[in-house]
Amino acid sequence: MFNCRWVLYQHNDYKGNICVAMEGDRINLKQVQPIDKGIIVYDFDNILSSLKPLEGDFTVEPNIEVFEHDFKSRSIKFKDDIRDLRWYNMNDKVSYISVKSGGWIGFEHVDFRGIQTLFLTGDHKMTSSDGVFQNDKYSSFRAIKIAEPLSPVIVDRIEFHLDQANHRDIPVNVFLWRQKNKTNTLQRLSITKEKSITTEDTYEFRWNQGTKMTSHFEMTLGIPEIGFGGSMSIGTEVSHDIGSTQGTKTAKTETWTVHYPSDILPQTELKLTSNLTQAKLDVPFTAHFKQGNKKWEERGTYWGVQYYGFITEFEETRL
Repeated sequence: MFNCRWVLYQHNDYKGNICVAMEGDRINLKQVQPIDKGIIVYDFDNILSSLKPLEGDFTVEPNIEVFEHDFKSRSIKFKDDIRDLRWYNMNDKVSYISVKSGGWIGFEHVDFRGIQTLFLTGDHKMTSSDGVFQNDKYSSFRAIKIAEPLSPVIVDRIEFHLDQANHRDIPVNVFLWRQKNKTNTLQRLSITKEKSITTEDTYEFRWNQGTKMTSHFEMTLGIPEIGFGGSMSIGTEVSHDIGSTQGTKTAKTETWTVHYPSDILPQTELKLTSNLTQAKLDVPFTAHFKQGNKKWEERGTYWGVQYYGFITEFEETRL
């Protein structure tokens, strides 16, 4: 059974002995001993003639009190399945029943075997909600439980600990130009160079061991960025994959154009170098998760490679 509760009846028009089937049950209606312990055996003697859905809110915590005689006699309260009333010296002694919440199935024998009776919320004075009441003949009770659907897991926010970040810069050459002035007079030059290069910004969320994170998990957030001068800050919020997939890359091709107006002194070599900076970042982070009313934290390290800072340097050497 999946996502439903049904009452099965032995005869037409919802009459005769009943069988209450719940989500997850695998039912064998024959009077045989099951080989698979997951099969709940109901003694219907192979007869099933009518059925109808069982309505009600069964997501609440089930609660039942069974009485030996009337409501003033000895009683026992339960919130979980009772497989054997002999453990409580109550076997074949139940007459009155009070269901505080949920629904319960009473069984003629231990381990949920034999004839069934349905008890819904309310007081039952040798009566039942469905099925034939059997005075002093109950040996086990099963709670009708339907688990509420799980709420989705949500990453509420991610905090990047910039004060604990590691930042390593590596220069990447774009242009290199040399010119010698072997004369004794000043030379005036104007040089223009153009070059297209492809850079790959890479980022990865490395979650700490034991964190159950899916391979892909899209989230809108700002990630650590290196600005001019090497300062680190949180960038503009856009969609990122914060899952456990390694090495998410964003490739871009840019054309760099540089104009060098230069004076070269007599008997001097001039060297002009234009570099980009490749920054490698390791930034610890704390992620705040929630699922329904449950909240918790997970930790990891943001790892990224970025390019910034196109800088030209001049170097003069006497010949």
